[in-house]
Formats: sequence, C-alpha cells, structure tokens
Amino acid sequence: MKQKIAVAFVAATAALYLGAQPAASTRDGVYSEAQAGRGQASYKAACASCHGEALEGGGAAYPPLAGEDFFNNWAGANLNDLFDRIQTTMPGDRPGKLSRAENADILAYILKVNKMPAGAKDLPTDAEALKKIKIEAPAQ
Repeated sequence: MKQKIAVAFVAATAALYLGAQPAASTRDGVYSEAQAGRGQASYKAACASCHGEALEGGGAAYPPLAGEDFFNNWAGANLNDLFDRIQTTMPGDRPGKLSRAENADILAYILKVNKMPAGAKDLPTDAEALKKIKIEAPAQ
C-alpha cells in the first residue's frame, strides 16, 4: 500500500513539475541577431518581390508577414507550423528551393521585424525544436 502511495505521489509531483514548465515563446529570444541579418538578405532575394520590402504582403496569395495581420494569422501556433508553410510552399515560383537553414534565417528576420527580442543562439531548423516555440505577439 505504501509503495502505491509513493508511486502515485512521485507521478503527481512529476506531472505538476512538467506541467509548470512553460513552453518557449517567440518573446524568449529564440533567434540571434546574426541569423536575422542573414535572413534579411535571403528575404530580399527570395521573398520581398511577393511579400513586400517591409513584409506588408502582396494580396491574398501573399499575406503580410509583419504586424497585426501576421499575428491574427499565426498567434498561438508553433514556429514549426510557420516554418513548414515556408519550407513547403515558398518561394511561390519554386517551392522548396531554399534550404532549412535559409528558411530558419528568414523566419528569424520575420521575428525581428515583428519586434521579437533576439537571443544568443540561432533559431533551430529541426521540427521537434520548433514545435516547442509558441508564436506570441510582442509584450505591450
């Protein structure tokens, strides 16, 4: 009986501890300044002709990648959702042309333009790591 209680206590404590761990957020400095700089160059070369120099969008086919419209579309999603959309459908004239590293750089640039803070490390390129990062609007 004591063993069952001890096991239940350990399981409950672990569940509370794991449940209390916050998921990472775009507010947590998940990309580096250097990565955003690389992303800006890649964005200008591969994305700006459709999404605009200021990420303002180019109609229904090319939605804004900055500002309120961007957060209305993506807030609450994880970064892998957006990364996967970029990886599989962009650039519009040659989907999948860019490497995962180039797309991570572009995503870092999008976060920077959207006033997300930079951190010390580059944004990862693997899906599992990106799934753990929630897209949130900047703190007001």
